[in-house]
Amino acid sequence: MGLLTLSFRGADRPTATLAKYQQHAALRGQWITGYYSAGNGIEPVASIPWNKYTHVNHFAAAPGVSGGAGDGTIELHYLTQAETIQIVAAAHKTGKKILVTIKDNDSYAGAFGQSTAPALVSKFASKIVSFVIANGYDGVDLDWEHQINVPQYADLLKRLRAAMPNKIMTIAAGNWGGLDSVAGESQSLLDQINLMCYDMDGPGTSYSWYNSALTQASNGSVAACDWRARPFTAAGVPAAKIGIGIPFYGRRWAGVTQPLVRGNFSTSVVKYRELVTDGARWQRQYRFYDSVYKSDYLSIPSLDEFISYSGEHSIKDSVAWQKSNRFGGIMTFALEYEYLPAEKGDARYPLSTPLCKEFFGQCP
Repeated sequence: MGLLTLSFRGADRPTATLAKYQQHAALRGQWITGYYSAGNGIEPVASIPWNKYTHVNHFAAAPGVSGGAGDGTIELHYLTQAETIQIVAAAHKTGKKILVTIKDNDSYAGAFGQSTAPALVSKFASKIVSFVIANGYDGVDLDWEHQINVPQYADLLKRLRAAMPNKIMTIAAGNWGGLDSVAGESQSLLDQINLMCYDMDGPGTSYSWYNSALTQASNGSVAACDWRARPFTAAGVPAAKIGIGIPFYGRRWAGVTQPLVRGNFSTSVVKYRELVTDGARWQRQYRFYDSVYKSDYLSIPSLDEFISYSGEHSIKDSVAWQKSNRFGGIMTFALEYEYLPAEKGDARYPLSTPLCKEFFGQCP
């Protein structure tokens, strides 16, 4: 399906009309999907910016484990029943879609593989379907990242689609573990294949780099979102099924002030809300944008630090790239990482607000 674009100017379109357009756009394969971490203690369900998203993924349940192995059940994991009831009701009140994410079990990485093995997969698929329906979710998002078994993953998706023909099915994916093969084989069953275009400066990198660069810019030695997307399009995934992931967190590097400097440096995750409220670091003279690799960053000589993050510049370029490639949408992780409770209105959502405006042309 081709990308539908529509521009709104000034007060030409009332909020109700724009909200209706967002709903129709989501049905036509265009989405902004945001992950919301259950029990995050920062952003209450009542403060989720529903008007800036078409879908929210409730993160996360997991394959159940008993006796030290996956047992074909579903456990709440991060979720609580009380929050599940609240978030499903809130989503449906605003006319938006709420999915439950099922991720790897933190206590046992092999649980997904064991629960999708031939002896348990029928039970596991049935438990997922029952969990989705019983709790009123609009669908399921699968986030299987470790010890992936490609045939078993594809088999699970076939079973889920057969049992839930009218529910939304999405996966989070990266170019590792055969996830591109899963996506290629199963794309006809899926509504969204959201690429995790972040954590591309992992432990194996021997130089300072961006958490979420958009493009390799012909430099094959670095990782970027275009590099992450390439195996999926090569595997036959239609562009309209692909979503581009934008992290609401960055990476702080100590002992270096620029990207592409070789050495052994210590790093730590920094959430956007923490970054912009850090008066020592969030200063105009430290803020830069790499227009080649497409990433915002801070360079702080006085602290000997380099911090890569997603900001308004990179969001604008990410949406432009998504549209030029006719990709289906955008995914963000995670909503609470940007949330500024001391602010008012749209200022509480300093990344979701410009993202919504860039994607839809105007945001209510």
